[in-house]
Amino acid sequence: MGRFLSSFGTHFGRRHAMAALIALVCALQPLGAAANSSLTAKAAQLAEILGAVHHLRDICGTNEGQLWRNKMIEMIGVLEPSDQDRQKLVKNFNDAYYRYKNAYPACTAAAARQSDKLMHDGQRIAEELAASGHGR
Repeated sequence: MGRFLSSFGTHFGRRHAMAALIALVCALQPLGAAANSSLTAKAAQLAEILGAVHHLRDICGTNEGQLWRNKMIEMIGVLEPSDQDRQKLVKNFNDAYYRYKNAYPACTAAAARQSDKLMHDGQRIAEELAASGHGR
């Protein structure tokens, strides 16, 4: 992921955590018609996290560009949700992005802490999805 501003250097280790999160997401099977609501809800939570992280990481100078938006697109491609579920995932991503953009217009210690929390939560959710038998 990269580094936050130098005062937030401890966040560098989160790059590996989020890489693991993305790897777990990519190991999921497509949602398909038989998807259970738990998987859909967890994917929706993960979409929100990716949207929030997309904004927070950008304002804190990580120079990642469209990385988190692209990971969202990748997740949708892997999950192959129905059109309705895809629209919900995209809405969750966008809503979280704008909610965090309004709440955190600039990088602060609070924004950095929130990014860390979200990345931790995202990793947990991805691990739960993988552990619940939705892996390939």
